[in-house]
Amino acid sequence: MSMIGIVANRVEAASTADAFGKAIAPILTHIINPIVMFMFALAVVVFVYGILEMLSKGADADARSKGKTHMVSGVVGMFIMISAWGIINIIANTVFQFK
Repeated sequence: MSMIGIVANRVEAASTADAFGKAIAPILTHIINPIVMFMFALAVVVFVYGILEMLSKGADADARSKGKTHMVSGVVGMFIMISAWGIINIIANTVFQFK
């Protein structure tokens, strides 16, 4: 293969990556990131609800158990959303590196 063919293939690959990056950027900015933020906020609300449930009904063992469950669920939800956000940003930075 000639040198011109190799350069042409690299230019074509770069233009394809650039087009993909331009197509995916608005989706990440306007759809994915707000969904991840909303889900993270929801996990925080569940965690705070669990704390309030434990504090307000401290004498009832069943209510304390439910409060602990809500707190653990909130922490797990926050961890999942932070992980998802990190993975999405790693992938996005990798794709946008070729722009």
